[in-house]
Amino acid sequence: MMMMCTAACWRDEVPRRAIVGGAPVAPSARALDGDTIAGRDHLSRGYPARNPDGSVNAVVEIPSGTTAKFEVDDEDGRLRWARKREDGSRREIDYLPYPVNYGMVPNTLALDGDTLDIFVLGRGIERAHVAATKVIGVLEMAHDGVRDDKLVAVAIEPALRNGFSELDELDQLDQRYPATRVILELWFSHYWGKDATHVVGWGNAATARAVLDEAIARLKPHAGACTAQRDPAGPRPRAASPFAAPARSLMLRALHAVFGSAC
Repeated sequence: MMMMCTAACWRDEVPRRAIVGGAPVAPSARALDGDTIAGRDHLSRGYPARNPDGSVNAVVEIPSGTTAKFEVDDEDGRLRWARKREDGSRREIDYLPYPVNYGMVPNTLALDGDTLDIFVLGRGIERAHVAATKVIGVLEMAHDGVRDDKLVAVAIEPALRNGFSELDELDQLDQRYPATRVILELWFSHYWGKDATHVVGWGNAATARAVLDEAIARLKPHAGACTAQRDPAGPRPRAASPFAAPARSLMLRALHAVFGSAC
């Protein structure tokens, strides 16, 4: 009798979380069905890119350890299971699971026309959680000839802090967690199949902040289309890649593809 009571009490204390796409939904969000999650606010426009303390908001679309491709719909701000163009079925990578928490920075516009991508190092974070992070670098990538950079971040919320949270720069990542960047570069180079994505190189924390600043400015009505090409402070500082990086002409081709010959 006592065992039954204990078990019942234990069940009542366990938080009930919806599971969508193989991952729990954040307490601040609500699962509408097996494909759709609604946040407390519009996930794309309801949160600032930066918080007053300087931290950067990362909306987690794909928790680490999962394979289902979820994306925030910029129209209604809901998180949805992405669909294949060919047959409308759910998109899921046919590869090793995501090794990072993957998502986007709200109120930004990247060169590919979407919100700026970001990934958070460490253990899995619930789907649709808006995590306060610190940016330590950027993985510079290209997809279909267009730049598709991804900020590298660490969690700084007390409940999410881990060893990565102490890092400020990519060289510290290399020292404390050897070969992590090599693993990430290999994974992001192959997760959508052969030659589907291309790693251009890496940028340090200063470069990442500049990429974020440009993505924030690009969303503003009067932001110039060619902001990314002109930097009055001179060239951005760069971090060395574990592999040899291809030619930087990809950047110019990407800008031309997005903005046309006016750039």
